[in-house]
Amino acid sequence: MSLIDRISALVGKVLMYITLAIVAVVVYGVAVRYFVGRADVRAMFLSVWMYGTLFVMGGAYTLLEKGHVSVDIVYTRLPSGAKRFLDLINLVIILACCGVILYVNFPIAHQSFLLREVDSSLGVVFAPPIWWFKWVPVVGVVLMGLQALSLFIRRLKSKDVPEGGM
Repeated sequence: MSLIDRISALVGKVLMYITLAIVAVVVYGVAVRYFVGRADVRAMFLSVWMYGTLFVMGGAYTLLEKGHVSVDIVYTRLPSGAKRFLDLINLVIILACCGVILYVNFPIAHQSFLLREVDSSLGVVFAPPIWWFKWVPVVGVVLMGLQALSLFIRRLKSKDVPEGGM
């Protein structure tokens, strides 16, 4: 297991606990709305941020564990060399997409950091900083790209096709 694989696995394990925290925050938000009679906007913001982080940061772990949706009606019938070729093509596409997303999101995150951007949609009562959240896609895409690169190198070196592809 490479260093990149271990990092993806560690991030994935941490994200599993964030799922529990999301559930707690949502239950809190529902309970407050039910018993107090009005929504706690902080709970809504926090649950959205946590879910966004879970979704974006979990891509590398999902790729490592072969958890992405796959339509393998044709793939399973192909010879080993064709499977390897398709895996390499898929990984190149993933790397290209990661490059484009990084190219678009890095300047946005950097500008937000420089401005120390806050969400002022609720006025001055609750204006949480959101500049840090704009870095989540950047970090998530870097992790996903590194994981795809690790798998790409592994597939180039190996003649065997792992079960389930990639």
